[in-house]
Amino acid sequence: MTEEIRRRQPGGDLCVRRHPETQVECVLPDTHYPRPHHALDGTTWHDGLCDECHGSGRREGEVCGGCRGGGFRLLEDQE
Repeated sequence: MTEEIRRRQPGGDLCVRRHPETQVECVLPDTHYPRPHHALDGTTWHDGLCDECHGSGRREGEVCGGCRGGGFRLLEDQE
């Protein structure tokens, strides 16, 4: 099995989604959902599609101000 194929198997890739405000990257495998994102500095967060641009990262031809172009926004704890 080649290295390229091995890296594309489920769970082999990292999530690398960025925190919408601090831009730190999630270092967990891409199969970590529904657990929160987790960065090397200890930051954890939940996010969801931006309600202003619906995940596209752009709004009216410009970078979305709600998510800064990332397409995701922090979700508030429901507790």
